[in-house]
Amino acid sequence: MRTWRKLMATAALGAAVGGAAAQPPAPATGAKAADPLRAADPLGAMVAEAKSAHAALRDYACTFTRQERVNGNLGAEQVAELKYRASPYSVSVRFARPAEVAGASATFATGKRLEQVKVRPAGAKGSDRFLLVGQDDPKAKLDGLHPVTGYGVGAVIDRVAKVAATEKAMNNALEVHSGEFQFAGKTVTRYEILARRPHANRYAYRMLVYVDPQTKLPMRWEAYDAPRPGTTVGELVEAHSYTALRPNVGLGDNAFE
Repeated sequence: MRTWRKLMATAALGAAVGGAAAQPPAPATGAKAADPLRAADPLGAMVAEAKSAHAALRDYACTFTRQERVNGNLGAEQVAELKYRASPYSVSVRFARPAEVAGASATFATGKRLEQVKVRPAGAKGSDRFLLVGQDDPKAKLDGLHPVTGYGVGAVIDRVAKVAATEKAMNNALEVHSGEFQFAGKTVTRYEILARRPHANRYAYRMLVYVDPQTKLPMRWEAYDAPRPGTTVGELVEAHSYTALRPNVGLGDNAFE
């Protein structure tokens, strides 16, 4: 409850924290050249390091920001608190703003509730307003693109790894460019991934991953459609940020009730 009050207070203060977390990253000045040792497979090296770093986490809590295009409409940025525990695998998200989604939450915990997602719609009051739904149920997505199990730092890593594996299996070349950018007050490494060849299983035409060079963990993920004729930049499909990450805080079962 104390953590939730703190997050709500942060939301009430405005853009100082949440806004910084959600702002599109900016190029860093004086960016360094790519490490030649990583030049052969920069994406593979990043994914391997990220998986290793994520595997070392027992749990974490962070500020989660999402903006997604649902049914062709790009929604407003939404800010939440996200909690994750490695074993037993558990993840929970509770939204703080904007007002129309405040209080909405979704929780999944392995071994509980028959492996269903516990969902609370925005504005619901009382325990009787909770719903138990399957992970594939649209209600588990809280009007977004993914169920709660599709969010989190680990979900970003898995998504990038799957993109690479899918394109490799189809003998499609991925273009990968990396460089330094500023995001959420940090100098991060941005990986730009271009999957130019269209096919039914392509996740997105252009994807961006922003990685903290200290923790080796992704802080932000963006996916874009292919540019339309006469344009140079595709429409945003989704953008997810994970900021103010607090690792290994000792989350117990009560965090995922």
